[in-house]
Amino acid sequence: MTDISTLLSLFDKFAYSKSSSIAFAELLDMILIPFKVYDTKEEAEAHLARVTTHPHKGVFVSMATLIGELSEGFRDPLGELYMHKVSNNYMGQYFTPEHVCDLLAQLSFITPESGKTILDPACGSGRMLLAAAKINRHLLFYGADLDTVCCKIALVNMLLQSLTGEITHIDSLLNEFFTGYHVNTTLCNGYYHPWYREFTNPKESVIWLRPKKKPDIVFPEKTAGAYHQGTLF
Repeated sequence: MTDISTLLSLFDKFAYSKSSSIAFAELLDMILIPFKVYDTKEEAEAHLARVTTHPHKGVFVSMATLIGELSEGFRDPLGELYMHKVSNNYMGQYFTPEHVCDLLAQLSFITPESGKTILDPACGSGRMLLAAAKINRHLLFYGADLDTVCCKIALVNMLLQSLTGEITHIDSLLNEFFTGYHVNTTLCNGYYHPWYREFTNPKESVIWLRPKKKPDIVFPEKTAGAYHQGTLF
């Protein structure tokens, strides 16, 4: 397990005077700001101001830097932080241990060809996707979860590893769509820069299942030997 003792200490400073759940949600939103595709320059500047004017800006920068370092090797320090500081007191939510995810990924893959898709319909913080990326990072990764916070953790993990695919806030059992995030990279000056775009139209989602169109039922004419509504005429 990743040693996050320093991260826990920094988070306590960042969350000073706030509940852990509110502070964690704020942390996620601030981390996502530089990765988001905005419609206008003014919108981007307004979001960036949330970071530059934050009373704990220095602590946030230290945390963001540390999270980036701890994430190397497809690790999940944000998921660990969430379990220690938030979910332990909120419905007791715990993510699958990383070594178990690694084992399941090894058992699931036969020939993990680049360009193939990986889907986790209850992805949590995205650990199964990260485990698959350890085997082949050039797959297309799709994760879905009913919990908004989990979706954003998985989204951050995808971005930090420059993975491509989609994270969707959805009820996978009922196929009820809420919000989606397309994740991709752009090659610039020899580096792949990750970015994401938020969308609310379920038809833009790869994960959301399109309802099948019901066929128009045309009953045959009443002729000899033809079945009509279950009755032989």
